[in-house]
Amino acid sequence: MRKWLGRLGPGMMLAAVAIGVSHLVQSTRAGADYGLSFAWLIALIVVLKYPAFRFAADYATATGESLVNGYARHSRLALAWLAVAFFVDMFIASAAVSLVTAGLFISIFDLPFSGPQVAVALTVLSAALLLNGQYQKAERIVRVLVVLFSILSVLAMLLALPLLGSDGRDLFAEVTPDRATAVFVIAVAGWMPMPMTGAIFQSMWICERRRANPAEFGRKQALLDLDVGYGLALVLALCFVVLGTAVLFQTDRVVPQNAGAFATELLSIFTSVIGNWSYPVIATAAIAVMWSTLLALLDALPRVSDQLVGVFTSREPDAPSRYTLFLAAQVIGVSVLLLFLMRGFTAYIDFATSAAFIAAPALAYYNYRTMLAENVAAEYRPGRALVIWNWISIVALAIFALGFLALRII
Repeated sequence: MRKWLGRLGPGMMLAAVAIGVSHLVQSTRAGADYGLSFAWLIALIVVLKYPAFRFAADYATATGESLVNGYARHSRLALAWLAVAFFVDMFIASAAVSLVTAGLFISIFDLPFSGPQVAVALTVLSAALLLNGQYQKAERIVRVLVVLFSILSVLAMLLALPLLGSDGRDLFAEVTPDRATAVFVIAVAGWMPMPMTGAIFQSMWICERRRANPAEFGRKQALLDLDVGYGLALVLALCFVVLGTAVLFQTDRVVPQNAGAFATELLSIFTSVIGNWSYPVIATAAIAVMWSTLLALLDALPRVSDQLVGVFTSREPDAPSRYTLFLAAQVIGVSVLLLFLMRGFTAYIDFATSAAFIAAPALAYYNYRTMLAENVAAEYRPGRALVIWNWISIVALAIFALGFLALRII
């Protein structure tokens, strides 16, 4: 098992990171509130975003560089858009992930504190663990639990399939085209299967993998790895839609509006389908999934931010890292958002996931432009079909972005 897990590539890392807010919260809510009505939307948005991740894999294998370097080669405007995207992730997205993680802790350990309070405490604790190098020691355990949680999710979905349509209940809700529905659609699509910045991390992970084993991780392997991991992220998202439909939508149970109660309801979905015996396993794996995502954001975003600032200020390559400074800024920003600016659990989650569209069209465009740079060999250039696919994606993401801005302004 350990040997197999050690072979998990960047694509599987991408799938592991994806199993977070987009899957546990938004996919479950889609099923709970609308049945299978928005399963097509989840599949469509995952397909639309694929070219951006494909270009990330191609650029990294073609050049040995991450997309951060590709953006730097293109223009300072490209880097500015990348900075906007990472700013959203560094504060807004990290706060959302910490809030969902806090809900699990509150539910499992019956903590007498609010979601924002526990989320801030977890953020501070996670930052301390990263500064002391303790998280790396638990990396293998976390990876095992992430895989275990994925297996349990698929198992629960398969066991829930016979419940669909039981007692003559409808599988689809009557969707009303109003403002509330539009807000939810944009929120679900924003992080499905993950924010567009995931493509940047994908390129970094491929570079690291190729540096370790350049001969064993060529273009063919990198694309296969991406397709498997990306496809798994879609399958798991649909699993939670089915679970939300079978266990919540068809029984008229209302989705709770605070972090702790939502986590309790989420875990009850598994126990009601698999059995109460599974609770300790599911609870442990769920915490590992969410906490590892929070740790990954706190570890990676300050490092990337430091690199971006270094490029903008023409800092010397051998200058001391300012990771600790950016990590401290991230912790402070997340704490302020959670304690003073958050109005409610689901409202904030919807805002955080929707905000991902602010820079998404630009990232989809610049990921494509990096593939046209002089340092990319001709055989890696995208074909006509993939280029058309990507332009359709850019237009669709731009429509979502305009919708998000319009709903926030009106």
